[in-house]
Amino acid sequence: MTTLQIRTRDNLLDLLLKGQSADWKVGQGKEQEITYVEIVNFAGSQRIEAKFDPENSYRLDNGRLVVAFTDGRIVNCQVSFDAQNSLRYL
Repeated sequence: MTTLQIRTRDNLLDLLLKGQSADWKVGQGKEQEITYVEIVNFAGSQRIEAKFDPENSYRLDNGRLVVAFTDGRIVNCQVSFDAQNSLRYL
């Protein structure tokens, strides 16, 4: 069971309504391991917690993964990101 945690400048409410986030550099085959996603605002003060939706996630021609999710909700949090890496696996 793997959680994909993403840090974004996108509006979390907009992402929640769409049920997907922008495209990310997720390693080939990693989507088979992902169970949950956390999409964290850039300040680290709120996040979407959701189930990863592999059926509606897809790769673009450049190999980046568009991350789809279901059963999402926005919660308050305190998340710190080290350096500039905006993606990690938990």
